[in-house]
Amino acid sequence: MCENPSPAQSNRPAPAAPSQDVAHAGFRAAQPQGAAAAPGQPGPTLTGWPRQLAWSDFRDIQSRPRGESEDARISMGFRPGRVRVVEEESEHRLGEMEFAMVLNPAGSWVVATSKTAELLAHEQGHFDIVGLCYRDLTVEARTIRGSSRNRLLLEMRRIMREHDQRAESLTREYETQTEHGRNQANQQAWQRQMATSRQSGLPLTAPPVAAE
Repeated sequence: MCENPSPAQSNRPAPAAPSQDVAHAGFRAAQPQGAAAAPGQPGPTLTGWPRQLAWSDFRDIQSRPRGESEDARISMGFRPGRVRVVEEESEHRLGEMEFAMVLNPAGSWVVATSKTAELLAHEQGHFDIVGLCYRDLTVEARTIRGSSRNRLLLEMRRIMREHDQRAESLTREYETQTEHGRNQANQQAWQRQMATSRQSGLPLTAPPVAAE
């Protein structure tokens, strides 16, 4: 599961500190295989995703905290770097800058006796859903233009909110449909869907799954 409550219960990455240059929309609750700018098209890039999680990314605890019904929790954040704006004729666009996907070690934990490959795969799914949304945000950020710096940043905030909401919606569906990772058929369907999105560069959508 992910840190912090959402409409799907404890299913949302933790917000990171805001950039000093742009309001932080943050995911409350990724071009294929990350979001490096294409040659000749410098602009925002994504760091910190994709990567494979390991149990060393989680803090060991002896038992579930009071009120918890799951054996692991992952906490993530979004950290936009210092904004660089480039003026080209009458338009403004974002220049080279980094969006970073970061883990919050203090908020990521696992019950030490419950470390299974299945549970880690479920947590990886949370990580990849958010990473794919960050990827798509980064790709879109390279395309936006504004007639002024302020209009450009307003547009940036708008698309951050949109991807924020999309990440929340997808993580809610993921947690519900996989029954917190206990429904292995649906878990595998989501993993296949995420792999397809990574390879194709197409936005992630919820896969068709077995009826609950």
